[in-house]
Amino acid sequence: MEKVLRNFGGTGIFSGRPPLVWLSNQASNNGVQFGSESIDNPKNRPFNPDVDAFRNLNNATAANNTRYNLAVTVKDFKFPQIWRSNLAVDQVLPGGVTGTLEALYAKDLNAVYLRNANLNTSAYTALAGADNRPRYTAPRIYGAANPTPANPNISDAIVMDNTSKGHSLSLTGTLQKEFKSGFFAMMGYTYTDARSVNDGGSIAQSMWRDRYVVGDPNSETLSYSSYMVRNRFIASVAYRKEYLKHLGTTISLFYQLQDGLRYSYVYDNDLNNDEQRGNDLIYVPRNQDEIVLVPNSPTDTRTAAQMWSQLDRYITQDRYLSTRRGKYAERNGLVAPMIGTLDLRIAQDIFVKAGGKRNQLQFTLDVFNFGNMINREWGVAKAVNRTSLLSYKGLDATGKPTFSFPMVDEANGIPLTSTFYNQVDENSRWRIQIGLRYRLNQ
Repeated sequence: MEKVLRNFGGTGIFSGRPPLVWLSNQASNNGVQFGSESIDNPKNRPFNPDVDAFRNLNNATAANNTRYNLAVTVKDFKFPQIWRSNLAVDQVLPGGVTGTLEALYAKDLNAVYLRNANLNTSAYTALAGADNRPRYTAPRIYGAANPTPANPNISDAIVMDNTSKGHSLSLTGTLQKEFKSGFFAMMGYTYTDARSVNDGGSIAQSMWRDRYVVGDPNSETLSYSSYMVRNRFIASVAYRKEYLKHLGTTISLFYQLQDGLRYSYVYDNDLNNDEQRGNDLIYVPRNQDEIVLVPNSPTDTRTAAQMWSQLDRYITQDRYLSTRRGKYAERNGLVAPMIGTLDLRIAQDIFVKAGGKRNQLQFTLDVFNFGNMINREWGVAKAVNRTSLLSYKGLDATGKPTFSFPMVDEANGIPLTSTFYNQVDENSRWRIQIGLRYRLNQ
């Protein structure tokens, strides 16, 4: 057995404070400072120097109800807190290679979870058909026939609470060796699985609104974290040579291959009638009998059979959707293809003696995504063409939801046929950075 360099590990409970805007929401969104009205005729609100001229005190008339948002926190709310543990070992392997294995586990103790207390979850019916999720029959729209019992003029009452359901596991293995000739080589792989109820956001209302769901928008449903990178492989090689007593050159290459971004397939429009557009995860039909397809617009001449043929081909070519037939899409379930990037760095050092100490002047040249400089097809990230895959069009006479499969170009009859496209932003282009640094008294 080769020499074990060290074993190390630890466990502990770590706490921190949330972004304070989450707390200040309570002061600004209290139903007193801000409100909004839906005005059909702007002429009914001419300029008046009296700031209280058009104030609707105590909701005096049904036609002019002021709508407002509330943000509150449960009495026993705790700042975010996790239990985190890690265990690792470094060991010298045959050939002078140093191997490292590390495991990192984290468990939410008090993560942030938000719910809308003004959502009338007691009034709903199940949709007819294969997609039988609940649809709310008493929307929160103020002035509606069946308004929320608590207060029909409250658009949202977002409650900040705690959840302990989230967790993550990360496993990393690396191999590295330093050669006497000046070469250094390293390679490693990290596997990660991270699940969360809520991934965070800027304010309470948007954090609740932007979480993709199948049924109850207030449910504490675990799914893949938005920031999870399941597979990541890295490799690096470097060579350094010092010469002429005053010069040193380092050339290094760094390669990274990892999963792309995560996406969620949702319906356009509001399927479950919770007044939130684009937050309902789709049901992936097995066959045409499980979905009612209708034209996307008056100029859309496709038949239901033609539309299903296009949708079926799209599902088949999508590696994720093809595994979810007969199931609901998962939040952050779609993963963009892996992207590999190669970076190059050249560092030129000039050593200078000053006051008996060696000072160093360093010039650096970094070429990020160097592979893309060599071949424009390399190092190109992929992004999803459309996450709102189907448009909800309403209920038919039997209570089944109807959908349309939008086209890329409806005027020319061009349907959506592929999941991803090549990104053209800076992440998919090579870039050069030049640097200068001076180190004193080394």
